[in-house]
Amino acid sequence: MTAQHHLSDQHDPPGRVVLVAMGNEVIRCGLCTMLDDLTTVDETCATDDFDRGMELLRSRRPDVLVLPTPGEQHLAEKLARTAVEHDVRILLLLRAASDGALVEAVTLPADGFLLENDLTRDSLKNALADLDSGLMPMPGPLARKLLARVRGAESGEAAKPPARPCPEADRGSSPLTTRERETLSLMAEGLSNKQIARRLGISEHGAKRHVANILAKLNCSNRTLATAVALSRGLLPEPRPAFHG
Repeated sequence: MTAQHHLSDQHDPPGRVVLVAMGNEVIRCGLCTMLDDLTTVDETCATDDFDRGMELLRSRRPDVLVLPTPGEQHLAEKLARTAVEHDVRILLLLRAASDGALVEAVTLPADGFLLENDLTRDSLKNALADLDSGLMPMPGPLARKLLARVRGAESGEAAKPPARPCPEADRGSSPLTTRERETLSLMAEGLSNKQIARRLGISEHGAKRHVANILAKLNCSNRTLATAVALSRGLLPEPRPAFHG
């Protein structure tokens, strides 16, 4: 097992600390090289070891955690849960925009997505900028598959999302309170719990409670799927995001 630590030559504000937790050495090292070239990244930490990843999450307090698709579940899932607890943004690297990748994508609480085939310095820079702006970076092909899968379930087609929305949502009526709908709109913008709390003028604990209620009522495993389900149910206006890829 290895752990790597890199410091970028540039320290232009606002600098980020990025943690790359990935078993594939080629991709891990490639990501570190590209991140070190970005002037908005002050520090890059990398590891292929779960225990070391947990240690770096707590000691380096990264702004962003880059994880592989859950093909490396032993490394990804628990790190993702801990990252959420520490309000760290999660950028998930997908192998392809396939149905299998879609199922994997909605099992982790990701704040954004990149495809391995589309991985460049510019795409990485754009994804980090989107996260800073409260947007959810998502490749166009993946976004279309996600919406098609949810809409397919709506029309009774074979393809359907990993989590089934609650019966109230199926009948077209929202089970959400006014405050939860406000929270849902901010979730769809990609805001973190801390940012949602600030926008709504409530505590971060209150924001977390609203998010948890939304996921439970829509019977969704994470924010990505909840947003797609909400869009398909008409609980949110159709977005006009600037997808990269």
